This record gives sequence, C-alpha cells and structure tokens, in this order.
Amino acid sequence: MQAKDLLYECDSVSFVYPDGTPALKEVSFRVWREERIAILGVNGSGKSTLLRLLDGLLEPTGGEIRFLGTPLTERNLQDAVFGRKFRQRVGFVFQDADAQLFNATVWDEVAFAPRQLGMSESEVQRRVTDTLNLLGIAHLAERAPFRLSGGEKRKVAIACVLSMNPEVLLMDEPVAGLDPRMQNWLVNTLRLLHEAGKTLLIATHNLHVLPEFAERVLILSEKHQLIADLSVNDALANESLLIEAGLLHEHPHAHGDIVHTHLHAHEHHHEE
Repeated sequence: MQAKDLLYECDSVSFVYPDGTPALKEVSFRVWREERIAILGVNGSGKSTLLRLLDGLLEPTGGEIRFLGTPLTERNLQDAVFGRKFRQRVGFVFQDADAQLFNATVWDEVAFAPRQLGMSESEVQRRVTDTLNLLGIAHLAERAPFRLSGGEKRKVAIACVLSMNPEVLLMDEPVAGLDPRMQNWLVNTLRLLHEAGKTLLIATHNLHVLPEFAERVLILSEKHQLIADLSVNDALANESLLIEAGLLHEHPHAHGDIVHTHLHAHEHHHEE
C-alpha cells in the first residue's frame, strides 16, 4: 500500500488510568485505508481503551498515535481545522447505545453531530433522511430513543455516526446483546459500508462472528500487550495463540471412565 493510504500509526502506545490501572502496554501497529480490522481480546485486555485512544477521547500516557501524520493530542484536537476534519472522518459507536443517545427524538439524535459541525439545515436534513433510509429506520424518526428496543437503539447509534459520513468507523462490541436476526443485519450493514470504502475497526471477543467482520486481527493479551497482528484465518487456526490470549479454554468432559478435553470460546460479556 502507498503512504497516502496510511491512516493510523500507533507507536509504543501505553495507557494507565489515573487510579494506576494499566490498560495498554507499548502497543504498535498501522491502519491502512479501507481495511477491516478486529481488535480481539478478553474483557479487560484494553480493547475499549484502544478504541477511545483512536477516537481521541483519551490521550496516550506513553508513545504516540498519529492520524494522517498528525499526533492525536488534546492540543491538536482543539485546533479548529484539524479537530473538525478528524471528527468528520472518524466515527465511534459505543458499546452501550444508551450512553450515546440523549435527544428527544431519533431525528434529533441523527441530526445532532452534523448540526454541531455547523452544516446548513438543508444539508442536515439530507444527511438525516439518507441515513435513516439506509438503515431502514425512517419510521422511528419521531420516536423517543429511550422507548426503543435494544436492537433499535443500536441502529440509531450507528445512524448517529453515519450521518457524518466518516471514513473510519470504530465499533465497541457491536454484537453484544443482539439476537441472531440483528446480528445478521449488522454483519450485512458493515459489509455494505466496507464496500462503500469505509475503514472498519471493531473490538470484540466473539470468535464466531470474526470472519464476517474482519480480514485482519490485532490480538491483545490479558497483560494489555499486542501479541499478534495477522489474518483472520491464521488467527482462528492458531489454537495455542487463542488459548494464550484467554479467548479459548480447555474444558474436560467425562464419558464413563474416559475424560475428553474440548476447547471452548469465551463468549460471556462484561464491560472493560
């Protein structure tokens, strides 16, 4: 890939929370335009923290993150030109949709970000209409978000980000709590977005949906370190690596006097 296609550069990125809790330790990788990347790890490995760093909501306590060559620092994000362009180019769908929704109606939710960036009302109207239609939720426009189902809230949260037409979409555990029908909808939506040229970075610990979401995998260990950067197929074929990361565990089953050991994926879910 050419240098012009390089979006993110993460060099020895570390993060420690104010109470001393470590979240990431010297993590380094690159993200290229139009990649589909899964950030894989058990709960507490640092996936959510890494997404917040990539979205500029947190600043590394060590190392550096650059977006299109510019360091993602609080000072640079407060710069009117860079800050505006970054917020237009990068969208973040939170793990908990309720944390993202606060307006009186779905229409106002989806219109909020474009209005904050000073777009004309005609442009806001166009973006909201197009986004609601794209996701098949135009019928929810006048509904109050807090009265929606969990799946509907997830769709609205995604719509809020897509109304900005970002180049990069960051998603934190997007399938958590979704029934199979909603999971299929999400997989199909992300496929269409990628075909439209979006770059996707998706944090998950769900191995079953991994091939649907990504082509490349970054694996974080329980010690908050990046232990692998490889293709999805290579990751899923490497049982010892997945066991090391805590994503698979051996579970013994007794059949009479014979004990068999089987591998199981960790699919339970807690917030980081």
